[in-house]
Amino acid sequence: MTNDLTRRDFSKLVAASPLATASAAGTLPKRPLGKIGFQASILGIGGQRLADRPLEQSVVDRIVHEAIDNGLNYIDTARGYGDSEKVLGHALKGRRDKVFLITKTREATRDGALREVEESLRTLQVDHVDCVHIHNIARDDRFPDLDAALSEKGVLGGLIEAKRKGMTKHIGCTAHLRAPRVLPVFATGQIELFMCGLNFVERYIYNFEDKILPEAKRRGIGVIAMKVLGGPMPDTRGRLNTLEDYQTSLRYVWGLPELSVALIGMRSVDELRQGLAAARSFKPISGEELAQVAERGKLLAKEWGPLRGPVA
Repeated sequence: MTNDLTRRDFSKLVAASPLATASAAGTLPKRPLGKIGFQASILGIGGQRLADRPLEQSVVDRIVHEAIDNGLNYIDTARGYGDSEKVLGHALKGRRDKVFLITKTREATRDGALREVEESLRTLQVDHVDCVHIHNIARDDRFPDLDAALSEKGVLGGLIEAKRKGMTKHIGCTAHLRAPRVLPVFATGQIELFMCGLNFVERYIYNFEDKILPEAKRRGIGVIAMKVLGGPMPDTRGRLNTLEDYQTSLRYVWGLPELSVALIGMRSVDELRQGLAAARSFKPISGEELAQVAERGKLLAKEWGPLRGPVA
């Protein structure tokens, strides 16, 4: 489990799945996205990696088109992801109605949030998105006064107005750290979707699984997993790079009863096909295997430490 994923690893996983070629048809497994009435593919595209080192537009188009053709219907991006909105907007021309499209705002104020949503719509070349997340509500440098952020004049007030105007259908929030900070956001009754870091290692660091997911389930909030493979970090910590860890972490998150969608950042058609293959062949972790995964997760958690910032 020490070697990084290779092209050969990609080929092994894809070849083992019923979805072994670009032309393979059929839909991915789907789950309800909370209580909003949408059936989401269990695999979604995380749009940040499309722009962290710019790809040719033709590559982005091919990834998005093949994903949609194979039943993937959930795509996530954000204002802070470089040119991600721009390249996705181009790739989604003529296919916008095939996906649940999400963006995010980092603004703490009503006016700032509305401005960012307007900019997102222009950049994505769409008249609405399906959800806007408050981007990492757990950051106290970005949202130092949580009460103000959740007020009529704060970011939540701006997103409520954006929803009223038809700019977004739903409101959500994301968090990378400080899980307890999410609970008062849920208590507003306005949050319909929630995205957080979930993998078999960070369960033993930030532990959104026990601290937040039961409350999300109680409220009917759809849960989306990010950071399924750890990373991205500027050093070597926090990365699940081997084929075994890739499969294990996806099986772990898809096995969480509250989960609707797991996001993977993709920079090639090979990576897309790897994710599609994993979704097609998903089997929950159980029994003795689960205990082994937990032990490995605890060991790695000690090595990683609180890599995204404070736990509480």
